[in-house]
Amino acid sequence: LVAAAASGTYRFDASAQMRRRPLAPLTRALTALGVDLRHEAAEGHHPLTVRAAGIEGGELTLDAGESSQYLTALLMLGPLTAQGLRIEVTELVSAPYVGITLAMMRDFGVEVEREGNTFTVPPGGYRATAYAVEPDASTASYFFAAGALTGREVTVPGLGIGALQGDLRFVDVLRDMGAEVSVGADATTVRSTGRLRGLTVNMRDISDTMPTLAAIAPYADGPVRIEDVANTRVKECDRLEACAGNLRAMGVTVHTGPDWIEIHPGTPKPTEIATHGDHRIVMSFAVAGLRTPGLTYDDPGCVRKTFPGFHEVFQDFAGGVLP
Repeated sequence: LVAAAASGTYRFDASAQMRRRPLAPLTRALTALGVDLRHEAAEGHHPLTVRAAGIEGGELTLDAGESSQYLTALLMLGPLTAQGLRIEVTELVSAPYVGITLAMMRDFGVEVEREGNTFTVPPGGYRATAYAVEPDASTASYFFAAGALTGREVTVPGLGIGALQGDLRFVDVLRDMGAEVSVGADATTVRSTGRLRGLTVNMRDISDTMPTLAAIAPYADGPVRIEDVANTRVKECDRLEACAGNLRAMGVTVHTGPDWIEIHPGTPKPTEIATHGDHRIVMSFAVAGLRTPGLTYDDPGCVRKTFPGFHEVFQDFAGGVLP
Protein backbone atom coordinates (compact mmCIF):
# COMPACT_ATOMS: atom_id res chain seq x y z
CA LEU A 1 0.00 0.00 0.00
CA VAL A 2 2.83 2.39 0.83
CA ALA A 3 4.44 1.47 -2.49
CA ALA A 4 1.23 2.25 -4.36
CA ALA A 5 1.13 5.71 -2.79
CA ALA A 6 4.77 6.38 -3.67
CA SER A 7 6.42 6.43 -7.09
CA GLY A 8 8.43 3.79 -8.89
CA THR A 9 8.11 0.12 -9.81
CA TYR A 10 7.80 -2.48 -7.07
CA ARG A 11 7.59 -6.26 -7.32
CA PHE A 12 6.11 -8.33 -4.50
CA ASP A 13 6.40 -12.09 -4.03
CA ALA A 14 5.91 -14.56 -1.21
CA SER A 15 6.55 -18.15 -0.20
CA ALA A 16 4.62 -20.89 -1.95
CA GLN A 17 2.38 -21.10 1.09
CA MET A 18 1.64 -17.38 1.14
CA ARG A 19 1.11 -17.31 -2.63
CA ARG A 20 -2.02 -19.33 -1.95
CA ARG A 21 -3.41 -16.70 0.39
CA PRO A 22 -6.00 -14.55 -1.43
CA LEU A 23 -5.44 -10.85 -2.05
CA ALA A 24 -8.17 -10.23 -4.61
CA PRO A 25 -10.40 -7.87 -2.58
CA LEU A 26 -7.41 -5.65 -1.87
CA THR A 27 -5.90 -5.72 -5.35
CA ARG A 28 -9.31 -5.03 -6.92
CA ALA A 29 -9.69 -2.02 -4.63
CA LEU A 30 -6.28 -0.67 -5.62
CA THR A 31 -7.05 -1.17 -9.29
CA ALA A 32 -10.34 0.70 -8.83
CA LEU A 33 -8.32 3.58 -7.40
CA GLY A 34 -6.25 3.70 -10.57
CA VAL A 35 -3.17 1.83 -9.36
CA ASP A 36 -1.25 0.05 -12.14
CA LEU A 37 -1.11 -3.40 -10.55
CA ARG A 38 -0.40 -6.55 -12.52
CA HIS A 39 -0.37 -10.16 -11.42
CA GLU A 40 2.27 -12.45 -12.86
CA ALA A 41 0.37 -15.69 -12.27
CA ALA A 42 -2.99 -16.26 -10.58
CA GLU A 43 -5.23 -13.22 -10.34
CA GLY A 44 -5.48 -11.97 -6.77
CA HIS A 45 -2.32 -13.71 -5.57
CA HIS A 46 1.41 -13.06 -5.35
CA PRO A 47 3.61 -12.41 -7.27
CA LEU A 48 2.54 -8.98 -8.49
CA THR A 49 4.08 -5.74 -9.73
CA VAL A 50 2.98 -2.20 -8.87
CA ARG A 51 3.94 0.71 -11.09
CA ALA A 52 3.21 3.59 -8.78
CA ALA A 53 2.74 7.30 -9.33
CA GLY A 54 0.75 8.21 -6.23
CA ILE A 55 -2.97 7.73 -5.62
CA GLU A 56 -5.60 10.39 -6.13
CA GLY A 57 -8.11 8.74 -3.78
CA GLY A 58 -11.87 8.54 -4.08
CA GLU A 59 -14.67 6.09 -3.27
CA LEU A 60 -14.66 2.30 -3.32
CA THR A 61 -16.59 -0.72 -2.12
CA LEU A 62 -14.75 -3.46 -0.24
CA ASP A 63 -15.59 -7.03 0.79
CA ALA A 64 -13.55 -7.74 3.94
CA GLY A 65 -15.36 -10.98 4.72
CA GLU A 66 -12.17 -13.03 4.36
CA SER A 67 -9.86 -10.73 6.29
CA SER A 68 -10.07 -7.41 8.09
CA GLN A 69 -6.51 -6.79 6.89
CA TYR A 70 -7.89 -5.59 3.56
CA LEU A 71 -9.79 -2.80 5.29
CA THR A 72 -6.94 -2.00 7.67
CA ALA A 73 -4.55 -1.61 4.74
CA LEU A 74 -6.85 0.76 2.86
CA LEU A 75 -7.64 2.81 5.96
CA MET A 76 -3.92 3.29 6.58
CA LEU A 77 -3.43 4.21 2.92
CA GLY A 78 -6.12 6.90 2.99
CA PRO A 79 -4.06 9.74 4.52
CA LEU A 80 -1.34 9.17 1.90
CA THR A 81 -3.72 9.82 -1.02
CA ALA A 82 -4.35 13.25 -2.54
CA GLN A 83 -8.08 13.42 -1.77
CA GLY A 84 -8.58 10.80 0.93
CA LEU A 85 -10.77 7.69 0.74
CA ARG A 86 -14.40 6.81 1.29
CA ILE A 87 -14.73 3.06 1.83
CA GLU A 88 -18.06 1.23 1.93
CA VAL A 89 -17.64 -2.22 3.48
CA THR A 90 -20.08 -4.97 2.48
CA GLU A 91 -18.74 -7.78 4.71
CA LEU A 92 -16.34 -7.65 7.66
CA VAL A 93 -14.64 -10.32 9.75
CA SER A 94 -12.38 -9.84 12.81
CA ALA A 95 -13.91 -6.41 13.40
CA PRO A 96 -11.91 -5.67 16.59
CA TYR A 97 -8.77 -5.36 14.48
CA VAL A 98 -10.39 -2.47 12.63
CA GLY A 99 -10.98 -0.81 15.98
CA ILE A 100 -7.25 -1.11 16.68
CA THR A 101 -6.49 0.50 13.33
CA LEU A 102 -8.82 3.44 13.92
CA ALA A 103 -7.45 4.03 17.43
CA MET A 104 -3.85 3.94 16.24
CA MET A 105 -4.57 6.27 13.33
CA ARG A 106 -6.17 8.69 15.79
CA ASP A 107 -3.03 8.60 17.92
CA PHE A 108 -1.01 9.50 14.83
CA GLY A 109 -3.21 12.47 14.00
CA VAL A 110 -5.80 10.99 11.62
CA GLU A 111 -9.48 11.00 12.59
CA VAL A 112 -11.47 8.52 10.49
CA GLU A 113 -15.19 9.20 10.29
CA ARG A 114 -17.33 6.08 10.52
CA GLU A 115 -21.02 5.87 9.73
CA GLY A 116 -22.17 2.27 9.95
CA ASN A 117 -20.09 0.36 7.42
CA THR A 118 -18.79 3.45 5.64
CA PHE A 119 -15.38 4.87 6.53
CA THR A 120 -14.19 8.31 5.41
CA VAL A 121 -10.43 8.91 5.67
CA PRO A 122 -9.07 12.44 5.23
CA PRO A 123 -5.87 13.19 3.30
CA GLY A 124 -2.90 14.94 4.89
CA GLY A 125 -0.55 12.24 6.14
CA TYR A 126 0.36 11.27 9.69
CA ARG A 127 1.79 13.12 12.69
CA ALA A 128 4.76 11.60 14.52
CA THR A 129 4.16 10.66 18.14
CA ALA A 130 5.46 8.46 20.94
CA TYR A 131 3.45 5.23 21.00
CA ALA A 132 3.34 2.40 23.54
CA VAL A 133 2.76 -1.00 21.92
CA GLU A 134 0.58 -3.48 23.80
CA PRO A 135 1.73 -7.07 24.33
CA ASP A 136 0.36 -9.35 21.62
CA ALA A 137 -2.98 -10.74 22.79
CA SER A 138 -3.00 -13.57 20.22
CA THR A 139 0.32 -14.85 21.56
CA ALA A 140 -0.85 -14.36 25.13
CA SER A 141 -3.71 -16.77 24.39
CA TYR A 142 -1.31 -19.73 24.50
CA PHE A 143 -0.19 -18.84 28.01
CA PHE A 144 -3.72 -18.07 29.19
CA ALA A 145 -4.87 -21.44 27.81
CA ALA A 146 -1.93 -23.18 29.47
CA GLY A 147 -2.93 -21.70 32.81
CA ALA A 148 -6.53 -22.83 32.43
CA LEU A 149 -5.44 -26.31 31.35
CA THR A 150 -2.73 -27.14 33.87
CA GLY A 151 -3.65 -25.59 37.18
CA ARG A 152 -1.26 -22.69 36.81
CA GLU A 153 -1.96 -19.01 37.36
CA VAL A 154 -0.94 -16.79 34.46
CA THR A 155 -0.75 -13.00 34.51
CA VAL A 156 0.10 -10.95 31.41
CA PRO A 157 0.94 -7.32 32.25
CA GLY A 158 0.09 -4.62 29.73
CA LEU A 159 -3.19 -6.23 28.68
CA GLY A 160 -6.03 -4.97 30.81
CA ILE A 161 -9.19 -2.89 30.79
CA GLY A 162 -9.06 -0.66 27.73
CA ALA A 163 -6.76 -2.94 25.73
CA LEU A 164 -7.27 -2.40 22.02
CA GLN A 165 -6.87 -6.00 20.88
CA GLY A 166 -10.01 -8.03 20.37
CA ASP A 167 -8.15 -11.30 20.91
CA LEU A 168 -8.07 -10.54 24.63
CA ARG A 169 -11.70 -11.70 24.50
CA PHE A 170 -10.26 -15.22 24.41
CA VAL A 171 -10.14 -15.05 28.20
CA ASP A 172 -13.94 -14.66 28.17
CA VAL A 173 -14.11 -18.02 26.41
CA LEU A 174 -11.88 -19.53 29.10
CA ARG A 175 -14.13 -18.00 31.76
CA ASP A 176 -17.17 -19.59 30.11
CA MET A 177 -15.32 -22.91 30.22
CA GLY A 178 -14.80 -22.58 33.97
CA ALA A 179 -11.50 -20.75 34.44
CA GLU A 180 -11.21 -17.84 36.84
CA VAL A 181 -10.40 -14.65 34.94
CA SER A 182 -9.49 -11.24 36.31
CA VAL A 183 -9.02 -8.26 33.98
CA GLY A 184 -7.44 -5.37 35.84
CA ALA A 185 -6.37 -1.87 34.89
CA ASP A 186 -3.10 -3.03 33.31
CA ALA A 187 -2.99 -6.83 33.50
CA THR A 188 -5.08 -9.94 32.94
CA THR A 189 -4.88 -13.08 35.07
CA VAL A 190 -6.24 -16.56 34.33
CA ARG A 191 -6.43 -19.24 37.01
CA SER A 192 -7.44 -22.86 36.64
CA THR A 193 -10.33 -24.24 38.65
CA GLY A 194 -9.38 -27.80 37.78
CA ARG A 195 -12.17 -28.21 35.25
CA LEU A 196 -12.91 -27.10 31.70
CA ARG A 197 -16.50 -27.25 30.47
CA GLY A 198 -17.57 -27.86 26.91
CA LEU A 199 -19.34 -25.05 25.09
CA THR A 200 -20.46 -23.63 21.76
CA VAL A 201 -18.79 -20.36 20.85
CA ASN A 202 -18.78 -17.95 17.90
CA MET A 203 -15.16 -16.93 17.24
CA ARG A 204 -15.67 -14.84 14.10
CA ASP A 205 -14.10 -11.78 15.68
CA ILE A 206 -11.25 -13.60 17.47
CA SER A 207 -10.51 -16.29 14.91
CA ASP A 208 -6.72 -16.18 15.36
CA THR A 209 -7.31 -17.84 18.73
CA MET A 210 -9.44 -20.62 17.25
CA PRO A 211 -6.47 -23.05 17.08
CA THR A 212 -5.68 -22.32 20.74
CA LEU A 213 -9.17 -23.34 21.80
CA ALA A 214 -9.19 -26.32 19.44
CA ALA A 215 -5.96 -27.64 20.95
CA ILE A 216 -7.28 -27.62 24.53
CA ALA A 217 -10.82 -28.72 23.63
CA PRO A 218 -10.24 -32.50 24.06
CA TYR A 219 -9.46 -31.90 27.74
CA ALA A 220 -12.88 -30.35 28.42
CA ASP A 221 -15.65 -32.44 29.97
CA GLY A 222 -18.01 -31.93 27.03
CA PRO A 223 -17.91 -31.17 23.31
CA VAL A 224 -16.46 -27.85 22.18
CA ARG A 225 -18.04 -26.43 19.04
CA ILE A 226 -16.40 -23.40 17.40
CA GLU A 227 -18.57 -21.59 14.87
CA ASP A 228 -18.32 -18.86 12.20
CA VAL A 229 -14.63 -19.33 11.47
CA ALA A 230 -14.66 -19.86 7.69
CA ASN A 231 -11.94 -17.23 7.35
CA THR A 232 -9.49 -19.51 9.19
CA ARG A 233 -9.39 -21.63 6.06
CA VAL A 234 -7.49 -18.89 4.20
CA LYS A 235 -4.80 -18.05 6.73
CA GLU A 236 -1.20 -19.32 6.53
CA CYS A 237 -2.89 -22.68 6.03
CA ASP A 238 -6.41 -24.05 6.29
CA ARG A 239 -6.30 -23.82 10.07
CA LEU A 240 -9.67 -25.45 10.59
CA GLU A 241 -8.63 -28.60 8.73
CA ALA A 242 -5.11 -28.49 10.18
CA CYS A 243 -6.53 -28.55 13.70
CA ALA A 244 -9.01 -31.28 12.81
CA GLY A 245 -6.34 -33.45 11.18
CA ASN A 246 -3.93 -33.15 14.08
CA LEU A 247 -6.59 -33.83 16.68
CA ARG A 248 -7.71 -36.92 14.78
CA ALA A 249 -4.09 -38.08 14.66
CA MET A 250 -4.12 -37.74 18.45
CA GLY A 251 -7.14 -40.06 18.59
CA VAL A 252 -9.74 -37.35 19.20
CA THR A 253 -13.20 -37.41 17.60
CA VAL A 254 -13.67 -34.30 15.47
CA HIS A 255 -16.41 -33.15 13.11
CA THR A 256 -16.11 -30.18 10.74
CA GLY A 257 -18.24 -28.10 8.40
CA PRO A 258 -17.58 -25.17 6.10
CA ASP A 259 -17.23 -22.72 8.99
CA TRP A 260 -17.25 -24.81 12.16
CA ILE A 261 -15.41 -27.50 14.08
CA GLU A 262 -16.72 -29.70 16.90
CA ILE A 263 -14.24 -31.48 19.16
CA HIS A 264 -15.22 -34.20 21.59
CA PRO A 265 -13.58 -35.04 24.91
CA GLY A 266 -10.95 -37.73 24.79
CA THR A 267 -7.58 -38.95 25.95
CA PRO A 268 -5.20 -37.57 23.32
CA LYS A 269 -2.15 -39.62 22.48
CA PRO A 270 1.22 -38.21 21.39
CA THR A 271 1.90 -37.85 17.69
CA GLU A 272 3.85 -35.68 15.27
CA ILE A 273 1.93 -32.47 14.66
CA ALA A 274 1.61 -31.49 11.00
CA THR A 275 2.32 -27.77 11.25
CA HIS A 276 1.68 -26.82 7.60
CA GLY A 277 4.36 -24.19 8.18
CA ASP A 278 1.93 -22.24 10.38
CA HIS A 279 3.26 -20.68 13.57
CA ARG A 280 -0.14 -20.72 15.26
CA ILE A 281 -0.55 -24.48 14.80
CA VAL A 282 2.76 -25.11 16.58
CA MET A 283 2.09 -22.72 19.46
CA SER A 284 -1.47 -23.97 19.97
CA PHE A 285 -0.51 -27.62 20.15
CA ALA A 286 2.38 -26.79 22.45
CA VAL A 287 -0.35 -26.06 24.99
CA ALA A 288 -1.86 -29.51 24.40
CA GLY A 289 1.63 -30.92 24.94
CA LEU A 290 1.43 -29.87 28.58
CA ARG A 291 -1.22 -32.55 29.10
CA THR A 292 -0.06 -34.96 26.40
CA PRO A 293 3.74 -35.24 26.68
CA GLY A 294 5.54 -36.55 23.62
CA LEU A 295 4.02 -34.31 20.97
CA THR A 296 6.53 -33.36 18.28
CA TYR A 297 6.32 -31.08 15.23
CA ASP A 298 7.34 -31.57 11.62
CA ASP A 299 8.44 -27.92 11.40
CA PRO A 300 8.92 -26.46 14.89
CA GLY A 301 10.95 -23.56 13.50
CA CYS A 302 8.00 -21.94 11.72
CA VAL A 303 7.29 -20.03 14.94
CA ARG A 304 10.09 -17.68 13.88
CA LYS A 305 7.48 -15.70 11.93
CA THR A 306 6.10 -14.10 15.10
CA PHE A 307 7.89 -15.58 18.15
CA PRO A 308 11.40 -16.89 17.36
CA GLY A 309 12.09 -17.81 20.99
CA PHE A 310 8.72 -19.42 21.64
CA HIS A 311 9.96 -22.93 22.42
CA GLU A 312 12.52 -21.72 24.94
CA VAL A 313 10.10 -19.33 26.62
CA PHE A 314 7.28 -21.86 26.74
CA GLN A 315 9.52 -24.62 28.04
CA ASP A 316 10.72 -22.33 30.80
CA PHE A 317 7.12 -21.40 31.58
CA ALA A 318 6.09 -25.05 31.64
CA GLY A 319 8.89 -26.00 34.00
CA GLY A 320 10.37 -28.48 31.58
CA VAL A 321 7.09 -30.28 30.82
CA LEU A 322 7.17 -29.35 27.12
CA PRO A 323 8.91 -32.08 25.07
